[in-house]
Amino acid sequence: MAKKIIWLKNAEIQMFSIMGYYQERNKSKIYSEKLYREITQKIKKLDSKVAFPQKTSIKNLYYFTHKHISVFFSITKTEIIVKLIWDERRNPQNLNSNLEEID
Repeated sequence: MAKKIIWLKNAEIQMFSIMGYYQERNKSKIYSEKLYREITQKIKKLDSKVAFPQKTSIKNLYYFTHKHISVFFSITKTEIIVKLIWDERRNPQNLNSNLEEID
């Protein structure tokens, strides 16, 4: 049975911010839409163990990277909860502070 995918509000905001950046930079929605589709497909495949997540130092928090975007999430028996979307080219110190704010 497929798990329900839940996006926390901050993760949604981060995702749309990244997509907006690429739309503005490229003057087109095409790359943003393609990147969004690829990431959401990878999240859906987590349930069937196609995308192999990495464990973080935070209990029950995993991530995978697609191109330069990291997706941090937790998994329960019935849900995949997307908690943070991170562009790897940002300052890594900011990532640590964002990870501390999860949960």
